[in-house]
Amino acid sequence: MSPDKQRGSTLIIALFIVVVMLMLGVTLVQMLDSQDDQMVLEVNGTRTWSAGQAGLDWGLAQVLNRGAVAADAACAAASATLSGGTGLPTGAGLGNCRVQVSCIHTAFTLDGDVRNRFIISSNANCGTGGLAVSRAFESQAFD
Repeated sequence: MSPDKQRGSTLIIALFIVVVMLMLGVTLVQMLDSQDDQMVLEVNGTRTWSAGQAGLDWGLAQVLNRGAVAADAACAAASATLSGGTGLPTGAGLGNCRVQVSCIHTAFTLDGDVRNRFIISSNANCGTGGLAVSRAFESQAFD
């Protein structure tokens, strides 16, 4: 072939390479963005688990360490919303977390003695927007 007939082929090959490199770059950016979201969800999931467990511990401490307070009154006091500085530690660790703690009290008689059953529920939410994570926990305690 003569050089006159091959004159535009280099431009077509260069354009093809640029398009392929652009597609690879866009794909790489999308993968990195997806991995970033997955990391945020994983961190928020761990924070939510910790906040939910803290809510359970807080509720159990309210009903089992009640002293002379009646069981039903202690259970009512254990139903609360916890956030940073109010039942949960302040700072970045659990900063965007909220925990709704609820308690159900049931009194029953066993061998002539009145016993108490507490069901503590903890619903924790951490994160903002579409990257928020929610977890629910429940525990029973008897005294």
